[in-house]
Amino acid sequence: MLVSMIILGVLALMVIVGLGRPILKDLRVHWIAALVFFAAVIGLNFIPLISIGNFTFSVGTALFYLVILGLFFVKSKFSTAITAFAGALIFGGLIYAATRVSLLTGNEFFGTTNWVYALVMGFIAFILARNGKYSFLMAAEAMMLANFLVQIGSGEFSLNYGFDWAVVAAGTAFTFHAITVLILTHLPGDKRGKNKFAEMFESGRLKD
Repeated sequence: MLVSMIILGVLALMVIVGLGRPILKDLRVHWIAALVFFAAVIGLNFIPLISIGNFTFSVGTALFYLVILGLFFVKSKFSTAITAFAGALIFGGLIYAATRVSLLTGNEFFGTTNWVYALVMGFIAFILARNGKYSFLMAAEAMMLANFLVQIGSGEFSLNYGFDWAVVAAGTAFTFHAITVLILTHLPGDKRGKNKFAEMFESGRLKD
């Protein structure tokens, strides 16, 4: 859980200094609202876990996942939201399949969700969406699903299981998008004021 708290703090700092503004623009969220969200997730995760039978969760993690799911369809073009949501489900399923294959071959490290899956998922989400909102959401949603699936048959279920990796994936997508937009806005353009890299980035980008 410490990893996710640190990353959320770094993302909050990126928002404060302006690096996260392109993502917030895609999300159509004010930067203060983003800071409150990050602070709430961090703060509420210090509250002791809540247990209901074999199900355990922390309020901060539940808040993060609920907001992520909701943002897919808030202020979104329905067809774009469905495309991004479906993509997250597919990649979450693929990660789960990869963990099962790894267990069959005796590779315990890749037999469950970990930071490698998270980093790769964050980069894939960034490449596919090229949109700050959907890259962030797709990465988090895919890892969330994979985290849920690998607990099947364990006899208990924790919402916090693998939460670090969901945040790592989302943070990776967030950072790649922020840095890319920063670079593109400082590249010299042609007579139209545009540059090839910016046009390539916008081509195929998920848009609301």
